[in-house]
Amino acid sequence: MDVNLLLLISNSLTGLVGFIVGRRRTNAETDNTILQGVEQSVSIYKDVVDSLKIEIERLNMKIDLLEKKIEELIKENHQLKTNL
Repeated sequence: MDVNLLLLISNSLTGLVGFIVGRRRTNAETDNTILQGVEQSVSIYKDVVDSLKIEIERLNMKIDLLEKKIEELIKENHQLKTNL
């Protein structure tokens, strides 16, 4: 075989292998970047959900307190009506 043909084949194979390896690496890096973005989004949503849970608990306690106050006022109102 001619030396030039061997060099052409060798360079072509090297380029093809380099392209395939480079493409795999690029895809892996892209996937990694996407996963990092998803992890950050999940972390943000987790923080939001946690703070909403705290707010719901606080509002539930306030509702309980207000319901008790309403019950007391209804009893007081009933007592006042019966005393008239």
